[in-house]
Amino acid sequence: MLNGFLNLYKPLGMSSHQAVSKIRMMTGQKQVGHAGTLDPMAEGVLPIAMGSYTRLLEWTNLVPKVYHAHMTLGTQTHSGDREGYVVAESGAPFPNVDQIATVLRWFRGEILQFPPQVSALKQGGRRAYDLVRHGRTPWLAPRHTVVEDIRLTGGQNRCWSLELTVGSGTYIRAIVRDMGFILGHAASLQSLLRVRVGSFTLENAHRLDQLNQHTDWKRLLLTRPSLLTIPAVAVTGRAIPDLVHGKISAIPHIEGESGVVSLSCDNVVVAVVEGPPWRFRKVIGKE
Repeated sequence: MLNGFLNLYKPLGMSSHQAVSKIRMMTGQKQVGHAGTLDPMAEGVLPIAMGSYTRLLEWTNLVPKVYHAHMTLGTQTHSGDREGYVVAESGAPFPNVDQIATVLRWFRGEILQFPPQVSALKQGGRRAYDLVRHGRTPWLAPRHTVVEDIRLTGGQNRCWSLELTVGSGTYIRAIVRDMGFILGHAASLQSLLRVRVGSFTLENAHRLDQLNQHTDWKRLLLTRPSLLTIPAVAVTGRAIPDLVHGKISAIPHIEGESGVVSLSCDNVVVAVVEGPPWRFRKVIGKE
């Protein structure tokens, strides 16, 4: 059993679900899940949980998310990206650097965002993208999201490059769409690269085409408790057998903490407890 997080570089044209399936086939392991979904037209960092660490996904630190985006003015698609069909067009004159920089100010901080109609969000129990596929036009409720930073990194005329640092649930396609509205232009997302999700960074991500059946998977997996959003308390190896069997008496004295806490040994999470009074939330185990 392989237990830990894999920092995967999801390639272009592959869904997050397909990436998980690839890892399952390559490792022969069924317990594999992902965090921070990436659209098929996007590439970059996709945290993968394996083995018992799939049980830690709800506490995995997935913020901030940092993206490099390329925006094209002059065309707007039904999906908000280059894979959709064109629903609106605009022409010259196109904005200059100062005009783009002025518009960016409207998107910093906490914003209210209408999600793209082509998305995995549900309306009436059905995925929005499925409704669109069947000729419907779903209007999804606006959602609060946080844009910690958005800055211009280059471009001119129709093509502009952006770097965005955002919270969970932010649609970059929607930001590009709305920037176009304010600029008086049709706009769509041309490409998207995710360079960071929490502690998972592009520099340390592993590409699928570099992984094979001979890979030393254990060497690639990350297990440290600092990858989680909850406090960590160290335990000794002697406590592991009792913790694995869910014995309350094995939970150490935890001072100065309340709520959900991880217990770790040798930088590996072995259990998650909640209290006081302390009780088990998850038993992870340790090889």
